[in-house]
Amino acid sequence: MQVKILGYWGGYPSAGGATAGYLVTTDEGQILLDCGSGVMSRLSTHTSVEKLSGVILSHLHHDHMADIGPLQYAAVGALRNKRMHEKLKLFVPEEPADMLEKLYGPHSEITTIHPALKIRLAGADIEFVPVEHTISCFAVKIMYQGKVLVYSGDTSYCESLVELAKDADIFLCEATICEGSNHTTGLGHMDATQAATIAEKANVKKLVLVHLPSDGNFELMKQTASSVFGGQVFLPHTSDMYAL
Repeated sequence: MQVKILGYWGGYPSAGGATAGYLVTTDEGQILLDCGSGVMSRLSTHTSVEKLSGVILSHLHHDHMADIGPLQYAAVGALRNKRMHEKLKLFVPEEPADMLEKLYGPHSEITTIHPALKIRLAGADIEFVPVEHTISCFAVKIMYQGKVLVYSGDTSYCESLVELAKDADIFLCEATICEGSNHTTGLGHMDATQAATIAEKANVKKLVLVHLPSDGNFELMKQTASSVFGGQVFLPHTSDMYAL
């Protein structure tokens, strides 16, 4: 299993950047985790819509779904030109209902996420756990050939995430709050210390801090996380590929 970071900014991207988007590739297909602003452009340099086994949206805030419309446009073209023979598979929370309603169309097959949902995409087994954000949001656990990836989505600190991330090979965890940053109020989010605390309690192998504030002190965030978590701490970069 490989993980490519397409975007990692929270709220809005920096110049030339992208908000949340992570491409997971197995020997059997590809999964897109979130599809925020700028992700479609970056996705196009690595794959195409017809190669996606499915798309998972952790929640329906714009910085996690802004480019889902353009991706659906690409699906329309791929279906019309017979490059795709099935609709784009989308897995999304059912709330807010008005945001969900906009995703329906002849291009997409939509499954709503709930805590008991278990699915298989690209040969991987996938589970969901609700986390504590300002709207319905789910953390995601992807298991493939004995390797485990966990993605926090957006959340404040919650113990359920510790259990989900237990012994994960890689943990993509939001760390939006940073001292001195004016980027966020912090409601429904964590700082690097809290992300590292979950990683330490869960005994994960690698922690990648994501959903970063545009005006954050990232080296300070990494140092802070490293003082709490004994494993490897990474700052995200779109040139990086994580192989599990």
